[in-house]
Amino acid sequence: MRREEWLAALALDVADIPHLVVLEGSWWRAERTLQRLALLEDVRELALPELHLGRHRGVPVLYSCAYGAPRAVEPVHVFAEVGTPVVVQIGSCGSLQPGIATGDIVLPERATIGEGASQYYGGHGESFADPELVERAEAAFVRRGFRVHRGSHFTTSALLAQPPERVAAWHQAGHLGVDMETSAVFSAAAWFGLRAVSLLFAWDDLLRERSWLDPFPPEEAEAQRRANAALMKVALELLPDPGEGG
Repeated sequence: MRREEWLAALALDVADIPHLVVLEGSWWRAERTLQRLALLEDVRELALPELHLGRHRGVPVLYSCAYGAPRAVEPVHVFAEVGTPVVVQIGSCGSLQPGIATGDIVLPERATIGEGASQYYGGHGESFADPELVERAEAAFVRRGFRVHRGSHFTTSALLAQPPERVAAWHQAGHLGVDMETSAVFSAAAWFGLRAVSLLFAWDDLLRERSWLDPFPPEEAEAQRRANAALMKVALELLPDPGEGG
């Protein structure tokens, strides 16, 4: 589809093309959507579902809760076609290294592709974040007092298929965390020439076999809550310069 066809399908004016797309992988779609859209103004859902357009300081921003790699690449594809220059993936991940506590921030610099969507966007082996966006994101989280970890990451398509031997292999490979969207978002963004970054907070403690279903003591639950609340705020700080895209 051509740009004009996507604009018509979205019922989107050229002046409202988002400068930033924020994607989030979460089961808690309704809760997360309300939380993230509260930081935007003039919010409306576009003609295609689960694509919410708002403004931050007058600049158009798109938010979509898109769970899993196949779903996450769709907003990247659509908004790359209409001219959005930057995409930010937000969400949680499972920690794979002992020095990463629940509530810490994980910024993947590269993501090993363990999902099936990347191959259709030229992604093989690994995909990569935009280094400058990683730097800016790290600075924003550090200003807020978070511990930040940067490095290698793994993306899987099977949330429930993470037996101890697989987790051990990811750990031994040096991956900081595992999620379900990051490598695919990086691959699709690279295919279209978009800049991309992933902002994740550690939730599961996979080395100790603590999953997101397990209870966490109050101080750890508060660390998770605080990190989750910071994700969209930092994403909005990564809005591109006014002359970039849109």
